[in-house]
Amino acid sequence: MMESVSFPLTAGKLSKVLNASLVGNGEVSIERLSSLEDARSGSLAFFSNPKLRGHLNQLEAGVVVLTNRESVIKDSPITFLIVEEPKAAFAEIAKTLLPASPWKGISFEAKIHPSVRMGKGVSIGPGSIICENVTIGEGTIIYPSSYIGPDVVIGNHCEIHPFVTILCRVEMGNRVRVFSGAVIGSEGFGFLEGDSGFTEMPQIGGVTIEDDVRIGAKCTIDRSTIGNTFIGRGTKIDDQVHIGHNCRIGKNCILCAQVGLAGSSVLKDGVILGGQVGVAGHLTINENVICGGQTGVTRDLEANQKYFQCPATPLTEALRTYQISKKLPEMARKLKKLEEKLNG
Repeated sequence: MMESVSFPLTAGKLSKVLNASLVGNGEVSIERLSSLEDARSGSLAFFSNPKLRGHLNQLEAGVVVLTNRESVIKDSPITFLIVEEPKAAFAEIAKTLLPASPWKGISFEAKIHPSVRMGKGVSIGPGSIICENVTIGEGTIIYPSSYIGPDVVIGNHCEIHPFVTILCRVEMGNRVRVFSGAVIGSEGFGFLEGDSGFTEMPQIGGVTIEDDVRIGAKCTIDRSTIGNTFIGRGTKIDDQVHIGHNCRIGKNCILCAQVGLAGSSVLKDGVILGGQVGVAGHLTINENVICGGQTGVTRDLEANQKYFQCPATPLTEALRTYQISKKLPEMARKLKKLEEKLNG
């Protein structure tokens, strides 16, 4: 991880921190991070999207832009820092500027069961409740008003944000981040239908979350009927995503806002689901599949393919269908005229 930076600092100092090539005035002062559209004197912005070239051309003197070498403007008043990955460099700088936790240590207003085991440097905010037999790894931060149920295991350097609920039999790896309002380990939605109506199927399993997973605000992850609902290492989950009981999600998957996975869905490594994708139960989405927003998955999907529409259709076919659909009103008018002609 790069060393921390603080503003103001010079472009020359930042070039050393980023190991970047500098073109322009190394003494120009940087006072803030900005988007390219809002950049002005004293701003640090990044440029990687050719569509924003117009904004780059209009920047004032003294603005520092992270950019690839071919984008440098000759004889420009702008100071350029040249790196291989502008967005990644910008992200590393932004990380060092994140506000620290507002407290250190254990709040006297937290309720912690005597059986709880904690590593070094744990912080627990006021109003949080930590139940019996919980294990919390070193450096983990639990923000105010969160609930950690019995027998939960939380790894090292995790972040549990305010109003998170983690129920029983959840096991979480290292560096997991859970944002406000998420509920992990709630009872799965399983019922048996009989002559007298529906009977609940007991949900006695748990949830396993591997290292470096991100779980967005107001997500819900149900515990399994038997065994564990599973989320693989490095997977990133946006806000308001629902993951049903017994689902298995592989490594480095991306689930965008309002994705819904019915029970026992399987996502292999590297799957990307756009916003509001719905997946029916007991289906498998194989490695590196990408589904566009609002795709409805009603069958198993082949690896390394892109899908769109409902039901999920290979992208090239879906786009052809879309182009044809735009012509349907015209085709309907022509068909009506032909019918009138034949009937006349």
